Amino acid sequence: MNKNLLTALLFLAVVQLQAQGLPRLFLDAPSVYLVSPNVEAIGERMGAGMEVAMNVGTHWSVARVGGGLTFTMDPKSNDLSSTFQTTPYTLAEIGAGMYRSNGNQCAKTKANAFTAMGKAGIRYDFYTGDLKKITDKSGNLDYTVGAEFGYFYIRDIFRNMELLASANYHTKAKIISATFGFKVFFNLKADRDR
Repeated sequence: MNKNLLTALLFLAVVQLQAQGLPRLFLDAPSVYLVSPNVEAIGERMGAGMEVAMNVGTHWSVARVGGGLTFTMDPKSNDLSSTFQTTPYTLAEIGAGMYRSNGNQCAKTKANAFTAMGKAGIRYDFYTGDLKKITDKSGNLDYTVGAEFGYFYIRDIFRNMELLASANYHTKAKIISATFGFKVFFNLKADRDR
């Protein structure tokens, strides 16, 4: 995937958001998750992460920007503390599919809502310490394609928590990463009188 294709996808996402009416705004603050940076080498590096992201979306699409930290280690090592790595990152993604919605388009409380969408984006990892040595030559910037699945129960139209699973294929590094965790999110355009 090259930069021109990503620019075209972002442009199409903005056009789609406008065509579907006023977008919804969600602040994910925070997302907390378990992570495998490379599922083929899950026994060599795994850990947890935390992320904050701003989402502009409709019931059927989303564009997001954010950043976070992953904390990983080699679980097979006899000296875990020597393998501990912190990797800050930034990301920009677009997605299409059901986004935090249901048959009622989340128009009422006390209802289930889901996320099930395909996504594409760019990610920049700020490699630190030994990760600079073990990271392949693809560099810090990578393009991703993947899928995201989530579930939550609408208790509060403004503040909620989503259980989430996500997988991404990193096109330059040629690896698949996976996360599982939850997002606390705020619907910044919620009608709190419902």
